[in-house]
Amino acid sequence: MQRVDLFVIDGQNDFCSSGKEPAKWPTPEGGHRPGALSVAGADSEAVLVADMINELTTSGIERHLISKIHATLDSHHVNDCAHNTVWRDQNGQIAPPFTIVSHEDVKNHKYIPSFAIGVWEGRPITSYDWALKYTQALADKGRNPLCLWPEHCLIQSWGASIYHPLQEAYNRWERQTGRWIDFISKGQWPFTEHYSAIIADVPDPTKHETQMNAVVINEASGADTIVWCGWAGSHCLKWTALDAINFKEPKDSNGNPTGEPNPFIAKSIFLEDASAPVPNPPGGPDFVQWRLDFLDEVVRRGGRVMKCKDLIRELKAAV
Repeated sequence: MQRVDLFVIDGQNDFCSSGKEPAKWPTPEGGHRPGALSVAGADSEAVLVADMINELTTSGIERHLISKIHATLDSHHVNDCAHNTVWRDQNGQIAPPFTIVSHEDVKNHKYIPSFAIGVWEGRPITSYDWALKYTQALADKGRNPLCLWPEHCLIQSWGASIYHPLQEAYNRWERQTGRWIDFISKGQWPFTEHYSAIIADVPDPTKHETQMNAVVINEASGADTIVWCGWAGSHCLKWTALDAINFKEPKDSNGNPTGEPNPFIAKSIFLEDASAPVPNPPGGPDFVQWRLDFLDEVVRRGGRVMKCKDLIRELKAAV
């Protein structure tokens, strides 16, 4: 029987909760509410994924169709470098959510970090010097420009908790299979963004949790099929998948791509109906297009894109 690994990226309340959940679901203090960074459509998509996990899980330990679930969990301090509440504009006002901060913006003091110090490669520096180095490093590495998000997925908060139907599906999968969810935490080092669960946007050589997580990728590469879903498709799913794919890209002794087929992406399936993007902010980047470009790229490089129902049908037919 083939081995199927499933990656569920950041299936947490702050991304998935719309505030319209059934009354019988567990509620935060104050009742149902949208997540702090609620992704339009992620609530229904998460239910699709939970239903898929349940349908592909049987009571026989030899017969379950999902062999491994890797579930990433975003996790942040209040004073995180990508939270808008720790940046000020030239008038001393808190920068609005979804503000894009470039290296030139920092040089010109258009936006200024308000936290006390920065840390760069294990050494305390001023927050301004950190911002200069960090925004330049993002550009040099070809990562997203610094985007200031609302406070979200605060450590141990309701928003950081797993969305209810996914939590129920994870629990059932563990009970039925006798195995364990591979929970992967990311984002606790506050001086870098961590869209990818594989490596931070700007790794700190003194912080292990920001380095390349080769273990999870090498382990997943043993699967026959690798399924990807999660939120948002424009950001954390995109970067986690691309970092994993690029890590497994065949390279020569100098680290240059050889042009040979990438066996990791050839095994990968991306669920288009379980990967909604962050909605486009007014006047901001086109996050919706970022997701579409990502899906186009994975297909161009040898991956497949399909819907949950089609994946279920394919996996059942292979038994």
